[in-house]
Amino acid sequence: MSVAAGLTARMIVLFFIGAAGQVGGSLLLGRTDAFRNPGWSVACLAIYMVSFWALATMLREGGPLSLIMPALAAIVPIVTIMVAVFVMGEAATWTRLGLLTLACLIIGYAGTV
Repeated sequence: MSVAAGLTARMIVLFFIGAAGQVGGSLLLGRTDAFRNPGWSVACLAIYMVSFWALATMLREGGPLSLIMPALAAIVPIVTIMVAVFVMGEAATWTRLGLLTLACLIIGYAGTV
């Protein structure tokens, strides 16, 4: 039986909540002003807490850590980079985007072999 066969729909939803929280928390870090801005700091930490809760719940329900972490290591940076460049307007060359995406995909793939 493969690892993926043991994943339930609930675990997949929890994974995406966890990944979205990691991306959302990362995008809010700049607004916290190194955690000197109380409002944004609380929002950032709350988003991270929801993310950690989702991931911890997934692990408690039998989710495989050896699959979860490499998948997060691939998905979270790719999505964060794309949002930073295409939504927040950060500068990046296509070469940089391609190399960063390739690196993230290789890390994700390495966790499955």
